[in-house]
Amino acid sequence: MPEVCMNNPIVDMDILFEGVYQKLVSPDFGQNLGGELPLFIQQIPVSKQSELTYQANRLVSRLAKQGKKAIIIDLFDLSVKILDEEGVLQTLLEEEKELDSDAISSTLDSILDIKEVVIPRINDIIQEEAPDFTFITGVGRVYPFMRSHGILNNIEELAGECNLILFFPGDYNNLQLSLFGIISDENYYRGHNLSDIKCSYDNI
Repeated sequence: MPEVCMNNPIVDMDILFEGVYQKLVSPDFGQNLGGELPLFIQQIPVSKQSELTYQANRLVSRLAKQGKKAIIIDLFDLSVKILDEEGVLQTLLEEEKELDSDAISSTLDSILDIKEVVIPRINDIIQEEAPDFTFITGVGRVYPFMRSHGILNNIEELAGECNLILFFPGDYNNLQLSLFGIISDENYYRGHNLSDIKCSYDNI
């Protein structure tokens, strides 16, 4: 199975996701983590973000045929749902131009508190669905009011429930996340770089 160089801007998403699929259905996937969390980060070319929804849904369908359940949690869609439930979404949409940017940021930070609100909602979904894999998407769309390291630093408590895979539009060098390849986030080293995972491809 050919490896895809994420530094190459010309990346075929079909090839990239074929590699992801083969790793996830491999019988030894997640077996050699040395007791570490089953939390994985898959880099996605920034220029290919528009294809992620299609590819992720296709991956879910392919895994289902192998008897493995996967769900997708889009952080942007989840954020919109929470804001709507709190009754502030329509106000934000209608009065965005008139509202002070600091006021908007404060409102979003309060309602979309990662530790107290977002993570528990993700946990509820995982508990209800009981999947083998949970795909986290929408990372680029929730920036800057939701940062990748904030999600990862708090999502670790969920990793025991299933394999968590965060699709990240940018670079991850096993130490630091770089959103869009230009915005450096805090150091983060507990997520396994899925691009580096080697598995036997018995299912090819």
